[in-house]
This record gives sequence, C-alpha cells and structure tokens, in this order.
Amino acid sequence: MTKSIEIVPTLAGVAQPVVTRRSLMEIAGVSLVGTVFLGAAGCAAAASDKATFPHVDTGPVAPETVAGIAVGTLGGGTKPIYVTRPGSRDPIEHTVADTLFWGDIMMEHATFFAMLMPGAELAAPRGEAERFQKRFADHLARLRGSQMQPRDLAGLHSSTIELTRAFIDYKKTMQHAQETGRYRTLVWPSFFDHTRKEAERFVRRIEQLGRGDVTYARAEVVPFWADKMEEHALFIAQLLDPDEQALIGAADGASKTFAKLEANPGDGGADKAVASIIDFKTAAEKGIRTGQIQSIIHPALADHVRREAVRFKDELSRAA
Repeated sequence: MTKSIEIVPTLAGVAQPVVTRRSLMEIAGVSLVGTVFLGAAGCAAAASDKATFPHVDTGPVAPETVAGIAVGTLGGGTKPIYVTRPGSRDPIEHTVADTLFWGDIMMEHATFFAMLMPGAELAAPRGEAERFQKRFADHLARLRGSQMQPRDLAGLHSSTIELTRAFIDYKKTMQHAQETGRYRTLVWPSFFDHTRKEAERFVRRIEQLGRGDVTYARAEVVPFWADKMEEHALFIAQLLDPDEQALIGAADGASKTFAKLEANPGDGGADKAVASIIDFKTAAEKGIRTGQIQSIIHPALADHVRREAVRFKDELSRAA
C-alpha cells in the first residue's frame, strides 16, 4: 500500500510537495518499482509495490592488528566485521578473528535479550543477560589488551568455550521458560533457539581451531548460514510495521530462497543469494536507522543481522 504524508503549508501559505511513501523509501535506498527481492529461488511475493535494492560492495579485507596479531576487517556497518587475511592458515589469527567476531555477536545477543525483558517481573533473567553482556565485553577487552603467543592459544580457547557454553545453557533455559509460560518476555522461543545454534557453532569452530584446522567446508557453511538467513528474514517480516507491505514481501521472498538453499546446498545458488540478502539488509538498516522504514527493529539489531550476512559471504569465499 502507498501512504502519503502531507507537509504543513509554509512559505507564505504555499504548500510544500507531498512526501509519498515511495520517496521516503528511495531515501533509504529502496526502489518501489521493478521486482521484489527473490534471491536465487525466484519465488513470488505478493505486495502492491515491489522492492529492489542497490547492490552493495562489501569491499576488500582491510588490515588490522589486535593482540599483536595481524587480522582483517570488512566494513560497511557500525562495527568492523573481523575476518582473517585472505589465504591465512594461522590458527592464532583465525582464533583472534573468530573470537572478536563471534564474541561481539554473543555480547549483542545478551544486549537484545535485556532490551526485550522489561518490567520488574523480569528483573532476574534480565540481570543475567546483562551479566553475560558484561562477561563477553570483558573477555574481548582482555583479548584486545593482550599480546597473543602460541602458548596462550589453549587458554584462550578454553576460556572462550567455557563462557559460551554457559551462555548456551542460559539460552536453553530461557527458551523453555518462554515456551512454558514461566517467563513472558518479548523474546520469541525461536529467537532463543536461533541464537543458541549460533553459540554452539562458535564453540565447534573454536574446538576445530584447537585441533589446528582452520578450513571452512562449503557443505557446513552453506546449510548453517542459509538457515540463519532464512530465520533473519522471517524475524524481519514479523517486526516490520504492517504498512511496510513491499518490504514484508521482500523478507518473505528471502526466507523462501534460503529455505530452498538450506535444503539443496549444492545447487550453486549460494553466492547470488548471499549478495542479494546483503543488499536487502543494508537498505533495511539504513532505512530503520534514519526512520524512513517503520518497524520495531532496533538499529543495532538491523546492523547485527547485516554483519552476519557479510560474514556468510566471507566464509563462502574461503570454503573448500
């Protein structure tokens, strides 16, 4: 549907131009013309307007040094996206980059949980989420303040896994509490489940690096991230204002694309699908941050899911 917002007459009674929903969306980088985002699957989405999104170049890996270790970053959001330098086979570099990226993701999970647990009756689980946020922040601060040596690797692996497993237990407990009505937060059970799976994958990755294996396998990367991108799209569709019909349609189309990719990870559509979801999430983040797209999505959450999509693209480029 198309909304028109009338501007109060100014300039000696001369009415200013009507600002339409279309022009607001274009400010956010979204064009309400052409075809809705479909990704690789080409499934139709019903909407009175269709949305297309400008292509986003995630750019080359930029060098950075953290804890005395050379790593890389990808930009385009409010935070750097930590990766390793192209071709790196160094377990220390991979450990530092993965801990910086996933540790920050875990910290943000805790922040989102706390935001979505208002009121005195949720003070206890909210307080626990806030403590996890601080524990991950402290963990990352200690890493940044260190000078990593090979002898330090096992200790970093152990402390990272211990902290993340504790957070996994919290997520499991909270999912069950939400499902059974013990707690009535604003966190969907599926969001607790979604974030738990990301934490479990983080633990598996650190365990893999502890064995000296830095590789990515396409057979693991594509199904894992396709599932996460599908769920992101479903979450976005549910959190947009009901008037945002074009974007809701785009999100629904994206969820179908990634559901098909997860079911058929070897069909060759991953690269095109991930490029499209980055374009969609980048436009959505900009529109949400500037108030041009109406939703109950916090800008930090919009940036969070965008960074994960960029990380998917990076891992895909490195996968055997």
